[in-house]
Amino acid sequence: MAKRDYYEVLGVGKTASKAEIKKKYRQLAKEYHPDRNSASDAEEKFKEVKEAYEVLSDDQKRTAYDQYGHAGTQGFGAGGNGGFSGFSGFEDMGNLNEIFEQFFGGGFSGFGGRGFSSQGFSGQGFGSRGQTSIRGADLEVTLRISFNHAVFGTEKTILYKRKVVCDKCKGKGAEKESDIETCPTCKGSGQIVRVQRTFIGNIQTAARCPECQGNGSIIKTKCSKCRGDGRIEKEEDFSLKIPPGIPDGVTLRFRDRGNAGQGGGNYGDLFVNIEVEQSDEFERRGNDIYSEITINPAQAVLGDIIAINTVHGETKLKIKSGTQPNHIFRLSGKGGPRFRGKGNGDHYIKINVEIPKKPGRKERKIWEKLRDSL
Repeated sequence: MAKRDYYEVLGVGKTASKAEIKKKYRQLAKEYHPDRNSASDAEEKFKEVKEAYEVLSDDQKRTAYDQYGHAGTQGFGAGGNGGFSGFSGFEDMGNLNEIFEQFFGGGFSGFGGRGFSSQGFSGQGFGSRGQTSIRGADLEVTLRISFNHAVFGTEKTILYKRKVVCDKCKGKGAEKESDIETCPTCKGSGQIVRVQRTFIGNIQTAARCPECQGNGSIIKTKCSKCRGDGRIEKEEDFSLKIPPGIPDGVTLRFRDRGNAGQGGGNYGDLFVNIEVEQSDEFERRGNDIYSEITINPAQAVLGDIIAINTVHGETKLKIKSGTQPNHIFRLSGKGGPRFRGKGNGDHYIKINVEIPKKPGRKERKIWEKLRDSL
């Protein structure tokens, strides 16, 4: 099925700012998140939204997309890592190699002769035996916390599965050290180098060795524990601190808590999406808390001192004489702790005045006297 226009996917115009794109992405990501949406196509739409955001939130990718459409993003690996990719230094130089692979069928061996893995440049390239190191995949989990825990912070322990380095073969994938042999096809280089004639002259390309998949070595007998992968799946519990005042929809990043890499590659990261449960009594807008109380007409006319609830506990509120319906009182410093910074927000209380629907005979006479006096 043909890909939809990324701007159409996010529901924004082509002149939309980064802030508008980010806001729309967060809205749609929550709407289609598989944990929230049980529709059969929710997961597919969730991935589509992430891919669109990955491209349009990056200046280089967005420029390429605006000029060449989807074809302009092919070398950038759009949507390849769940929305967390992006250019940062030389980490994405592997994408340049992907462009050359599309045209010439192999990896580009320029830049001083150092090869680039088509799965991403890791800072090591091909080692002494030609082995490529691949960074581990990032993991993403959703943590749902209560309203009060979001306001005041808490500590949570999550249980999740990830791939770690096999403790038997130490990530090498072989049953014994002697089971690792130099690849006879590439002689340990991990790549097959060839020269091709093109319209711009002779180009030297380096294709990954099909025999050893770029590792430069082959394994005679695979590790019985990890079956040659060099990694095993492990269930781990991870304790994390939720800072006070954390907003709904924030994503926390924990480095090296994702999957282990292959060939000595670094661990990926763990991304924890925070979802905050709603409160039956309070509403939070930034650092401020909002609530409503209902008083009777006599309290509104004559004034009163009543007890109200705040996130910090019970406190007294003075109702001024002549308070009108929908009036809002402000309690300074009675809101939630600031997510970034010191102090608390404020608490705003909206006043509702309850009018008796069916006053009794005694109450009716009182209201009649009051009416006559007015």
